[in-house]
Amino acid sequence: MKKWFQKLSLYHKFALTIILVGLVPVTALTTVISNSMISDYREALHMQYRQAAEYVGNSLSEVLETYNTISKMPYSYSSSKSEYARRDYLTYDNFRQMLYGERYEPDYMEEERQKDMLDFLKYLDGVDRYTCGAHFIAPDINGNKLTFHYSRFSTFFENEDLFEESIRFQDLDAQSTDLHLITTHRTGYFKGMNSPVFTVGRNYFDLRGDVGDYQYVGTLFLDVDLKRIAKIFQSVKFSGYENFYVVNEKKDCLYSNEETCIGQRLKLEEQDTDRQLMIETQENKYGISVIVLLNTEVAFQKIRSMQNIIYLFLGASMLVILAGSMFFSRRLTRPIQAMMKQMEKVGTGDFDIQLPVDSEDEIGILSQRFNQMSVALKKYINQYYVAQIKQNEAEMTALKSQIYPHFLYNTLEVIRMTALEEKDGRKVSRMIEALAAQIRYMIGPMQDMVPAAKEIEIVEKYVYLLNCRINGNIKLNVQMNGYEEARVPKLILQPIVENAYVHGLQPRGGKGVISIEIAADEGVMEIMVMDDGVGMDEATLESLYDLLKSDAIGIKREDNWQSIGMKNVHDRIHYLYGDPFGIQVVSQEQVGTMIRIVMPYTEYGKEKKPV
Repeated sequence: MKKWFQKLSLYHKFALTIILVGLVPVTALTTVISNSMISDYREALHMQYRQAAEYVGNSLSEVLETYNTISKMPYSYSSSKSEYARRDYLTYDNFRQMLYGERYEPDYMEEERQKDMLDFLKYLDGVDRYTCGAHFIAPDINGNKLTFHYSRFSTFFENEDLFEESIRFQDLDAQSTDLHLITTHRTGYFKGMNSPVFTVGRNYFDLRGDVGDYQYVGTLFLDVDLKRIAKIFQSVKFSGYENFYVVNEKKDCLYSNEETCIGQRLKLEEQDTDRQLMIETQENKYGISVIVLLNTEVAFQKIRSMQNIIYLFLGASMLVILAGSMFFSRRLTRPIQAMMKQMEKVGTGDFDIQLPVDSEDEIGILSQRFNQMSVALKKYINQYYVAQIKQNEAEMTALKSQIYPHFLYNTLEVIRMTALEEKDGRKVSRMIEALAAQIRYMIGPMQDMVPAAKEIEIVEKYVYLLNCRINGNIKLNVQMNGYEEARVPKLILQPIVENAYVHGLQPRGGKGVISIEIAADEGVMEIMVMDDGVGMDEATLESLYDLLKSDAIGIKREDNWQSIGMKNVHDRIHYLYGDPFGIQVVSQEQVGTMIRIVMPYTEYGKEKKPV
């Protein structure tokens, strides 16, 4: 295979490479991307329709809960007529008395009861705008069936048998205390009406008996216009490519955008397939669930069309690219390959390369410009870049040399004062041992970067020396949060801690807490040094910020320089990393001060961003 490829001319190699390296991967990538788009779109549709179906299901639960409450009104119904108001009846028993005729004179019982029952049904029918019929079926005291019907849309009820057949009255469980939900049917039992409705029913019991042993009195039914469910679906934006169904536990369809299914028992055996997306919500406490079926072939039609257009455009583009590559391959490949070899040498730092100029066309002009660029780049690097690096190195060395004598002077002063006060030399011995460790840290191997844990160790020794002088009144809290191996410039924390003690805690009697916390996020590390000292007023804080922006080494006071260490740390970080890294200060009088050291995050021994 290799020998066969080597025998081909550069012209054919270039063309074959374009096909294999360009056309095939791009075609495969386009296919993968298109299929991924369809898969993602399918998942998005599934989630969207799941949320929509659950919203509809929850709304239906709220609607049925409303009718559940309305259906309990017989227990709280009370006639407002004065002759009944004088009677000492329990509220929950008023309806039963009215139904059994206990309120009326025997001669007028039928007439009065019929009138009061219709008033009650009229009242229920008017409670909700979607209620279009109210019914009550009950046996009287003698066991004879009593029926009462009312609708504000019709003045005449004409077919009792049709009504009982529609609500399946013969299958009614007279001992159930739950809300009955009767599947969708039409109101042909009222004259002049034939609207689709679903019916809710509730059994009414005589609550005067023993608890749990109540006698069945009758059943209340409420016809609800199917528009009540349609209104819920109107508030949800569907694509128009789906069929949705509201069904009970037996899969009887209460509502659907496929009208022929309403009132019928569905047989949905298919689940999710490549051609269909099916979502079904869990049944609510009334046994109602929502099913959505989406024809994915229709829903994905636009994406498929877009995919075909992409393939067509890709094929046309590749034909043009292939033809152009074949045309220019003979003229361009050879001189370009020669130029690329020379460019590789320039990439390694060899700027003495000069390309041969064999023509006066674009390739020849490009070779001339490349030669000019190599000479200019070498001159620029020698004259500016190297000089700038040397200058920065000299400035960094000067900055580090400032802090070492300052640190040693303050530490030796602490040991001297302790030696004058202590008779037992063991404490001074331990202090000198701590100082020796710090000196080794400073004058040992001069790495610019050290692990954060090492910096914390030196700070702990420094605080130990301070506590030896002031009898342990400074508490140091450290939270490294797993960044022990973070790279930090050497000796940046001790000056900040020293500044916190001298200017924050010492004016308050030398007592207090210094906290150090390390955090990192998105490649940026913050080291926060906080104290609960006297803080700074606005003027002092402003002068400190002016110092950090200036070229001065510190703030000159009458007797000495102040904030040298803080300025040194800020300048070192600024020289190492540039803007916007350095020190930031937040302070409030009588509350304390927080110094934030901000720098890029790298792990010691290797560059690494925090997880």
